Amino acid sequence: MQLKDFMYYPDLGCQLAMIRTYEWSGRKSVAGQQTFIKQVWFIIGAVNLFYQNLGLVTDLCLAETQEMQLAVLIAQISETCSVLGLTLVGASYMWMLLHHRTDIETMLDQLQQLYSHQRRLYRIEHYYLKSSQLMKYTTIFFLFAYTFYNSLPVIGLIYNLYADSQHIIYKTQSNTWYPWQLFVTENSMPSFVASYLCQAVASLSGVAVIMTSQFLLCFFTTQMQMHFDALAHEFNTLDARQPDANEQLKEMIAYHCHLLHIANDINRIFNFMFLSTFATSTIAICLMGFAMVMIDLAAAFKYSVGLLSFLVFTIFICYNGTQFTTTSDKLMLAAFYNNWYEGDRNYRRMILFFIMRSRESRVLRTYNFTPVSMATYMAMLKFSYQLFTFFRAMIK
Repeated sequence: MQLKDFMYYPDLGCQLAMIRTYEWSGRKSVAGQQTFIKQVWFIIGAVNLFYQNLGLVTDLCLAETQEMQLAVLIAQISETCSVLGLTLVGASYMWMLLHHRTDIETMLDQLQQLYSHQRRLYRIEHYYLKSSQLMKYTTIFFLFAYTFYNSLPVIGLIYNLYADSQHIIYKTQSNTWYPWQLFVTENSMPSFVASYLCQAVASLSGVAVIMTSQFLLCFFTTQMQMHFDALAHEFNTLDARQPDANEQLKEMIAYHCHLLHIANDINRIFNFMFLSTFATSTIAICLMGFAMVMIDLAAAFKYSVGLLSFLVFTIFICYNGTQFTTTSDKLMLAAFYNNWYEGDRNYRRMILFFIMRSRESRVLRTYNFTPVSMATYMAMLKFSYQLFTFFRAMIK
């Protein structure tokens, strides 16, 4: 089993987004090439994704809000801002992947060098199966969510046609304004088809970059868990009475320093992803829940998948952050229960230094502010519910 085997699902996300797969010294010969067609398709998807943010805001500003009742106005704002949350997350993730591409490939090179010393690692298959199953089920959910979300306008149109409706309403995935609506009536078949295709392309690009970013985070945290676990295992098997115990301990401390350096790089690269996820999810979960309650049954079906999407990819991030912290906490206990009292003075001094450095948990944080953990996830859900009850009270 090679390091590239762990990259199956991140590569799948790159292929869906038409992004060139990540290369490093261990697999340059098998990395996917980005053809001209893929480059064009990526540009089309990126332009549609970034434009949809502008189109949603423009449509909300052009709405005749003065004649609306308060309940209708809040419902329309909730409907627009909930979709805007998804597009903002997708756009921010895409920026992160493009901006930090070199840094990501540098970290992959470093992990390849560590992975080449497989004598140090154990339980590789356990971590491979664990991460693969997590990413597999998440992939199934996101592909189902994309298909469900983009099929609702078509299902609604077919229902209106078979119901012999006197006035057919062409309802797209979201209320997004496009320039051709200046020349073509919004409630017409040509405008509907063009808007539908643009939003389908934008949502595919957004889902793909979200999958790629989340799976890259899962890949890096899995590798760190595997190395932290291997280092804790080395402490459990290290005998301070051996003649070369001091040299082994020095090597292990250097190994730990390298891991901490990679962990800091992971946090630096994904800082913006954590910030955009927590800030957007807290408000979007509230607004989507509000839109499901205030509008109609069709909106409830449509925004239920958006609500589940925010819940899934937020818990995905927080779960990986918690697993990362839990595995790193093994190091201090493993070093403390080593037979350090049977070593010489230099050995005891080195292991004391290691214990002092390991007593502080390694936590992924959002710009050294909010920890990425399940506790943060529960706090975010609590705050979203408080916002939801606040908006409900305003209507009543």
